[in-house]
Amino acid sequence: MRTDSIPHNWVFLGDSLTEGIGSQRISHVSELVKCLRVDADSNFRAVHHIRLREVDAFDRFVNFNVAGFLDTETPADPALWIWNLACEGRTIEDDFAWIPFVKNLQPEWVIIFRGSLESIIRPAMIMDGDWPFWVPQSWRSYSSLDPRCYFSSTWWRQAKQRSIDRAKQVARRRFLAMRAGQPLVGSDAFTKRYEELLSQLCGSAKQILVLGLLPVDDTMFPGSLHYFSEVTNSLRDLATRFDVNFLDWGAEVSSLNSYSELFYRDGFHPNHSGAKVLAGILRSRLEESRVLRPAVSQLA
Repeated sequence: MRTDSIPHNWVFLGDSLTEGIGSQRISHVSELVKCLRVDADSNFRAVHHIRLREVDAFDRFVNFNVAGFLDTETPADPALWIWNLACEGRTIEDDFAWIPFVKNLQPEWVIIFRGSLESIIRPAMIMDGDWPFWVPQSWRSYSSLDPRCYFSSTWWRQAKQRSIDRAKQVARRRFLAMRAGQPLVGSDAFTKRYEELLSQLCGSAKQILVLGLLPVDDTMFPGSLHYFSEVTNSLRDLATRFDVNFLDWGAEVSSLNSYSELFYRDGFHPNHSGAKVLAGILRSRLEESRVLRPAVSQLA
């Protein structure tokens, strides 16, 4: 078999920051796909994009637990298959379900962007359930008090969304002032599970890239910015111990002028412009590892 006809697989693991939000699910992964497709200097004649996520079967007569989206180019060799296995609202614990699938793919790259969802400092009541009586049940899940990424373009929906969001943020700050906040997953527990994940992936992929956390708006998420920095340092140490690649792309983003404009209003999720910037940073890192040719075009 010709070596240039063997398909390449890159796997992305993560949460909503990797899956993307909104109906288009725009993220650094989707922008990387666009960039590779238009670049004549890329090693790949075809770049295919597949999004997969676990789902609960909505009908007892439909027996499946995975849903997906397939975006393919005209078949050609060599082809690159990019598998985005990230899912919003899921933590690193859920990545272990993909291990058998990843082992069968034997990807050239596994790129892990974990820790942001787990490390947001949240009201302590989320962990112990000791809510004041007046807090609605719909506000008590771990993400219910998070600020909205954006508002509806319909004026009356927007007015309602803004008023509810404002009330939630006042409540959130009040709860954090009452008692010290906590991350969704503690540092020791998160590090342990990350170690286990790397241990199982190391024999299944040619290369692994661990991504540090992106900056977070400390006004929207009080106390989280400093904690994110600590988590990134822990991830760097972890990558060193396992002898895998590490990229602190958060530091690169923070060094940019007006980097806050790269995020939605929640100061957490990258917007379309942010996704483009992140795709460019990621691609540069992959070029350094000689996955792509050194002469490549820049993102528009």
